[in-house]
Amino acid sequence: MELSIALALAAGLFLLGQWLCQRATRRHQQALGHLQSTTLLRALELLQILQKHRGLGAQQDIVSVSQRNALARQLDQLWLNWPGPSLQLPPLQQDWPQLRRNPADFEAHSRMLEALLRVIEQLEERLRQNDSPALHGLGPTLRQLEGLARLRGLAMRAANYSHCPAGLQLQLRELCQQLDDPARTEPLHGLLQRLQRELIEPPQVRLAPNDFFALLTPLIDARLNALRHTVERRIAPS
Repeated sequence: MELSIALALAAGLFLLGQWLCQRATRRHQQALGHLQSTTLLRALELLQILQKHRGLGAQQDIVSVSQRNALARQLDQLWLNWPGPSLQLPPLQQDWPQLRRNPADFEAHSRMLEALLRVIEQLEERLRQNDSPALHGLGPTLRQLEGLARLRGLAMRAANYSHCPAGLQLQLRELCQQLDDPARTEPLHGLLQRLQRELIEPPQVRLAPNDFFALLTPLIDARLNALRHTVERRIAPS
């Protein structure tokens, strides 16, 4: 009798232990999924603001410097407590202080943006494996938008000269060819055609750097904001 009670008690304790372990595992997975989701959204915001910071990096007029400094303060806050180690992600925040001190370093910005894109693709893949298949395709879309943001930054640099320098001219032509789709007439096709007419081809640059920022930023922001809202809806807990 006592043996039967002991065996029953042992079996009950074993089952209770299994249930508690499974419960703890589920809670851990939920917490991890939430952290991955919030980090993905933060990475999207970092991407958007860092792209703008890069675009304004070489400008010295008071409006651009003020705008760039405001963006830098936003980035300071976004890089705080970056959960790289806990999510086995690269510690990208360690490179930001150097970049903040050298805002005109276009390629350093681009390397950090490339690293952010890889982080986003990694988080996308993890969330997709955890029953979020609707997130598939986020990476390629963001890479296309990075091409457009790179075009903005290079156009602003080229507009600092009276005539588009040959090296920038070549890069801008290549980006325009990559991004253009004649079947999509507006607004991107029209903007790219305008860049050709007023920056890349003419003997005299016809617009100021901030004009190009004002032309391209609303399009980039609209696409990134729509994408971020879509991600928010898809990864929201049911």
